[in-house]
Amino acid sequence: MPPPSGLLGLVVAAALGGARILPVLWLVAPLGGPRLPATVRVGFALMLALVAAPALVATAGAGGLDDVSVLRFMLLLAREIVVGLCLGLVASAAFRAAEVAGRLGDSLRGANVAEILVPTAEERASPLGVLYLLLATIVFFQIGGVPRLVDALLSSYRTLPIGGGLGEPAARHAALVVVAASAKLIASGLALAAPVVVAIWLTDLALGLIARAAPSVPVYFLGLPLKGLLAIGVVLMGLGLLQNALAGSFLSWFRLLAQAVAALRG
Repeated sequence: MPPPSGLLGLVVAAALGGARILPVLWLVAPLGGPRLPATVRVGFALMLALVAAPALVATAGAGGLDDVSVLRFMLLLAREIVVGLCLGLVASAAFRAAEVAGRLGDSLRGANVAEILVPTAEERASPLGVLYLLLATIVFFQIGGVPRLVDALLSSYRTLPIGGGLGEPAARHAALVVVAASAKLIASGLALAAPVVVAIWLTDLALGLIARAAPSVPVYFLGLPLKGLLAIGVVLMGLGLLQNALAGSFLSWFRLLAQAVAALRG
């Protein structure tokens, strides 16, 4: 017995909508990230897509999803996963930038060999990397990051409705946005780590002058604990400024995410 008219379209819309949401849930740590079991991530994505299924069908066009062949469905599914990956990479880059800043600080203070488990992912990172990542997660919730991210996803469905294609201009523009996000990730990581970098550089300069003036002083063994304590002190004293910097960084990342959504339209 064939399904009622419109029911198949809702099912297809939910599947395609979930395929776009799933990479974002997979990559953005505050939404679950790798710590959530795969079945929970898939179920959460499908639940969100089912809620928005009527609106997704409307944006796709009346009857546009009622007679989808298996081959076309697979192509549309792959297209939604690609779109979701693009959005997820841009959205998660802000957290990766914070982790990069922490790792850089640990490398400069000589603690890069110390690794601890990241609470939001099944991987290990340096101590300052985890601290910066957790602080970025707190700031993300403080500035209303979840509603902003949901708005960006809904905007992507309006800008690039499900059931359509992904032309060469849109794919090229999306690739450029991902490259720009990667470059911004490195720049943001360096900017967030700048206080620690400057403090460690000044410490190395002072130790170099001491070694020049008094060669008998064991500068190397003196510098290891000194740089470690100095880096931690700079981070603790600048937590308020770091929080403000992360908030401003997130706002710029949300603007970049909006550009990514616009770029997908081509």
